[in-house]
Amino acid sequence: LAMAVYAAWATREHALFQRFWRPDWEAFFNLFSLGWPIGLTGLAEVGLFSATALMMGWIGTVELAAHGIAIQIASLTFGVHLSFSQVATIRVGKSHGRGQGGELRRGALMVAALSGLFALATAAVFLIFPEPLLDLFMDPDDPVRPQVLLVGTSLLAVAALFQVADAGQVISLGLLRGLHDTRAPMVFAAISYWLIGMPASYGLGFTLGMGGVGVWLGLVFGLAVAWLMMMTRFWRKAKHLPG
Repeated sequence: LAMAVYAAWATREHALFQRFWRPDWEAFFNLFSLGWPIGLTGLAEVGLFSATALMMGWIGTVELAAHGIAIQIASLTFGVHLSFSQVATIRVGKSHGRGQGGELRRGALMVAALSGLFALATAAVFLIFPEPLLDLFMDPDDPVRPQVLLVGTSLLAVAALFQVADAGQVISLGLLRGLHDTRAPMVFAAISYWLIGMPASYGLGFTLGMGGVGVWLGLVFGLAVAWLMMMTRFWRKAKHLPG
């Protein structure tokens, strides 16, 4: 309720709740056509990480515990990139609506650069201070603490790469959404997460015997492919926009 009151006050020029009781079916279906691919894209990503947790459990309880901690730490920093992604959507959407192609491209470069710098900074923290980060989630008297620290340190090292790839793909998603392009990214996500990332995780983790590190490297590979596909599509579309 507080957010609704604030939104109505902060965006008075849009009259958000005017004729609130009368549905605007044209706007509803326009939003739905944009929104359902976004929902399925999110489902593909969440499903990938859930499957990864399952595979870590197949390896062992210590690996699963280390995975739980490492993914929690990575998720906290991912929130910053998700925020940058939403900024990217707004910034690109406004520039696109005004026909300002040059401004659109500059905004995309800026948000990608800011996200990239933050990803590199957090990657450095993961590499330099793994034990203090992992200890935040553990009882110092836990008898399995040394094993969890050992596995978790390896996973955080991979998470340094993971941060960069995950940041790149979520920024790319945000940029494409600003252009009202949601269906192609959904297809790219399904392919890169489930047809590339998941087999890579299983192959590296189990077939090649790399364990938890291999499972995480497969994640990085899938996210990096999604980043490449989506960012390539964005710049191909953006370079043809006038202005």
